[in-house]
Amino acid sequence: MTVARAVLVSLAALSITACNAPAGNTGPTPLPADVQAIVDARCATCHAATPQFGAPMSLVTWEAMHANAATAPGTPVFEMVGMRIHDAVHPMPASGTLPAGELTTLDTWIAAGAPPGTGETMMMPPPAEVGPEYLPCTPSATFTAHAVGDASAPFHLDAGSGSSGNTTMCFAFAAPFGATTQGTAFAPIIDDPRVLHHWIIFASDTLPAGVSVGDAWECGATGGLASGVQFLTGWAPGGQNQVLPADMGRELPDASGFIILQVHYWNVAGYTDVFDRSGVALCTTDTPRAHEIGTSTLGSLDIQIMPREIGHQVVGSCTPDITAPVTIVGSGPHMHTHGVSFLSEVLRGGDPAHAETLVQIGRWDFNSQTAYAPPGGTMVIQPGDVIRTTCTYDNGTDSSIFFGERTEDEMCFNFVSAYPTGALSTAVGRGRRLCID
Repeated sequence: MTVARAVLVSLAALSITACNAPAGNTGPTPLPADVQAIVDARCATCHAATPQFGAPMSLVTWEAMHANAATAPGTPVFEMVGMRIHDAVHPMPASGTLPAGELTTLDTWIAAGAPPGTGETMMMPPPAEVGPEYLPCTPSATFTAHAVGDASAPFHLDAGSGSSGNTTMCFAFAAPFGATTQGTAFAPIIDDPRVLHHWIIFASDTLPAGVSVGDAWECGATGGLASGVQFLTGWAPGGQNQVLPADMGRELPDASGFIILQVHYWNVAGYTDVFDRSGVALCTTDTPRAHEIGTSTLGSLDIQIMPREIGHQVVGSCTPDITAPVTIVGSGPHMHTHGVSFLSEVLRGGDPAHAETLVQIGRWDFNSQTAYAPPGGTMVIQPGDVIRTTCTYDNGTDSSIFFGERTEDEMCFNFVSAYPTGALSTAVGRGRRLCID
């Protein structure tokens, strides 16, 4: 089920009632039409009837707006909305401050005590075309989360697992591919969007000590994986299906290797009924395409954002250890919820005066992480070029923020797809396709 369809199903199924609901109400009470339109367009991806991707509360009905805020007991949700849309440090929605007209609409409604709507008909956005059913091919392999010790059953997430609801699980599979097999298209399988933070699939020649095919174990950003794993592809909220051009195929491990699916769950709401089969479906070809692409990692691990620090920049620069040109065909920027903006650029010959933008996101939105093609479709990296990645953050908390896997931590990565496979790295990071400082 796609995220958008799950939202629609949840909206149809919701039957919350409140002691102070309008007289005669027998089901969810709508918001005023103008307010509903803003909520649907700006907030409902995460704050749906059943909150998605770790959001702590719903916003889509009158009852939900008048419930106690999960993050501030005793405060109604609509009052929290009024504060967050004017939060200069970390506004909601995460994509940036709302237009003045939308702010005025919400402020006026909140000042009036957030009254209900009168049942106006609202036009819902069409479902996003994300998922295996929207691929232009029939998937030849799937890798999904499963129960510990039973690959045929869904993974049950313990409501108390992890710090602040964070749990990162890894699942091991034998690679079902031949020596010449390449991936041609990938689609996320989003089974329980309430708690799915992101997933990544890795290729590996070995498994961690004590781990066998079919096992599931709790792991982290790096500590729970074998050395030498290769990032293949991943998904985070807002990500779309990936379909490669006809002359490109993504590298895959042959039958002697393994696939590791890493799934990060964020169960801040403490759900007890999570039985998840999220993962990835992919299409393949056994006829090698002209260009085999692989993923290399740019960015930095050196992250320390002080309490209440605004506009903090983390800069990672690297000079790829190459003697021939490398062609970048895509970027996948990744930060967490404190991210403000993102930039990867190429300094030709290492000269900052000759910088070319690889990818730039002026207003970072954690819930809209997707892949970006370079300007013109491809960008060629020449020997001696430097790739510089700058991540900018606002810390609205009273604690320092460091690099880490949890949603409350931060990352500064650009997962770039390039050919020849594996060429874009430093000498030290070549084994893991790393080009980071």
